[in-house]
Amino acid sequence: VELAEARAESADAAAKAAAQALEEMARRGQRKGLDGVGEPPSALAVPEPTDADRRRLLRHLRDEAYVQLGPSRIAGVGVFAFRPIPAGVDPFAACNPHLATKEQFCVMSARDLRDIPASVMEQVKSFFAPLTEDDGWTPQRDQRGEILYGVLATGLNSLNVSWFLNHSDDPCVAFQDADQEGEFNSYVTKRRVEQGEELTVDYR
Repeated sequence: VELAEARAESADAAAKAAAQALEEMARRGQRKGLDGVGEPPSALAVPEPTDADRRRLLRHLRDEAYVQLGPSRIAGVGVFAFRPIPAGVDPFAACNPHLATKEQFCVMSARDLRDIPASVMEQVKSFFAPLTEDDGWTPQRDQRGEILYGVLATGLNSLNVSWFLNHSDDPCVAFQDADQEGEFNSYVTKRRVEQGEELTVDYR
């Protein structure tokens, strides 16, 4: 009986310790499920927009909002300027980036993606090109020789306007390399882009 009571007390203590640890991690916005899969941060960890954010948004809408989606003569859907865009700016820059989800990718091999439905895989290949070697062209492969893809970690439903840029051999937009490993490139206009013009980039 004493042994059973001791075990019960020990289990209660362990449960309380685990609950306290989870509570502390949740306060820090780092809570994970028991299976190790990350859960959304606590609502307390998400900042509320401030008056400064509101002013920044108004400045963005007045001076920095440039693009919309539309039917493209190049392929399917494209990105178009609804007003002139100066040279040397990122037409897709996020306003108040501290409130936005950071774009990151997960590395997936062709083997990892083999059970994905064909219609979904078509979209994956359309938006997420294979990772390349330093030459910018040769696909990276894993130890099995499978091609590696960098897939947006938040999935297809969170694609922003820039993902719909079409290719051109004479583009008006250029890539800018990401600052950190695991992040996506950004963009910069190579010249002034006129209202109604389609924005394009060289995929090569």
